[in-house]
Amino acid sequence: MRTAHLMLAGVLAVASAAHGAQRLTLADAEARAASANPRVQAAKLEALAAAQRSAEARGRHFGELDLVGNYSTFESPRLVRPMSIELFKDPAAGFSQLPWDSNQVHYGVAFQIPLLAAGSLREGDRIAALAQSAAERMAQFSREELRTRVRSAYRSVLLAGHALAAAEAYHDALARDEADARLMVKVGALAPVDAAKITFALRGAEAQIGALTAQERTAEAMLAAFLGEEPPEHGYELADLPQEPVISSPAKEVVQTALAERLDLSAVRQTTLVAERREALARKAFGPHLALEGSWLRNDAPSLDHALDTHEVSLVFKLPLFDGQTRAHALEKARLKLQAARERERAKELEVSTQVADARGRIEAARAQLAAGKAQEALGSEVARVEHLKLEQGTGKMEDYLAARAQEMQGETSYWQGLYGLQNAVDYLEFVTAQGGQHE
Repeated sequence: MRTAHLMLAGVLAVASAAHGAQRLTLADAEARAASANPRVQAAKLEALAAAQRSAEARGRHFGELDLVGNYSTFESPRLVRPMSIELFKDPAAGFSQLPWDSNQVHYGVAFQIPLLAAGSLREGDRIAALAQSAAERMAQFSREELRTRVRSAYRSVLLAGHALAAAEAYHDALARDEADARLMVKVGALAPVDAAKITFALRGAEAQIGALTAQERTAEAMLAAFLGEEPPEHGYELADLPQEPVISSPAKEVVQTALAERLDLSAVRQTTLVAERREALARKAFGPHLALEGSWLRNDAPSLDHALDTHEVSLVFKLPLFDGQTRAHALEKARLKLQAARERERAKELEVSTQVADARGRIEAARAQLAAGKAQEALGSEVARVEHLKLEQGTGKMEDYLAARAQEMQGETSYWQGLYGLQNAVDYLEFVTAQGGQHE
């Protein structure tokens, strides 16, 4: 029977190649999806953006240096540069000799270096680093999730192809039976109503082929979407996956493994830490600020023989006293967001535990389904053969024969459905327990 499966897979591959189908192995599908899937690329870009935000936060420690300048026109002459004792060094000079002008230009550089920022610099660094770590973990989790989805979509296309092949074989068998029935009706060996039953079943098989063809196109479109491309005109030529995975019953410890290793849960935990640091930052906002500020300016005007330079350096201290309770409300908001983050973390832990339990159930259900599929496949072809012999000998009923033919088709499909279901269940278990890639 396994030889027949391999022969059927070979026939499907040859038929696909004859129609110009695009060849695609499972490994190729995973690689193409990882490099072109829009969601994965978006997650990767988010991680890169988070890295830039982290570098941006570190850069705030170095302060700012700006090139400044302005040109002004006043209604009457004003001092070109700030008044200072230097302007009165000449005892004979009076106010009229000071640098006055209605048109002035000032340009130079200004700097500001934060010395104490109520904890915003250090906390900003921590928040940015944690956010970067969370984004990177989510990007990696997105790739692993995509891998599982691609493998499942790949098998969906294979299953649709096998189901279509079985339906076509069923249709061909009925077509031959219909031709034989017409001859038997002519010689009076078969009642016309029995021949009509075969024709009715044949029309049903044609409708089923149409539905399965559409199902195959839909499965190919879904696979193409995961690959980040449009489905090829003539579909895919896929390499079959006939290996039956061997796996022992999942141990209870896999829950703890999942809770410790799942990247999406780790990202949520990092987000909770971000909320903790934001709450700390809101508390520190009540503290003082200290900064070193300064500038160097060149002050010029049309009436001056030469430009006048000025510079200043200031140590600026600020302690917030009143702000309309905005800091107090910001602190309360941060505390509430921290509580919400902790609840989301707890919800994610419960979700992971539930997914592991679901995965273990899927394994057991898939094993039973595969065993049933094997039995149905083996029995279906034999029952169809026996019912056909009984019909030829005149001891069988047309309804029993047609039902056996339908069961033969369903048995072939059930085998592949059970096999791919078990493969998918193994992939899902590996995914939810963060152990992906162990079964190829």
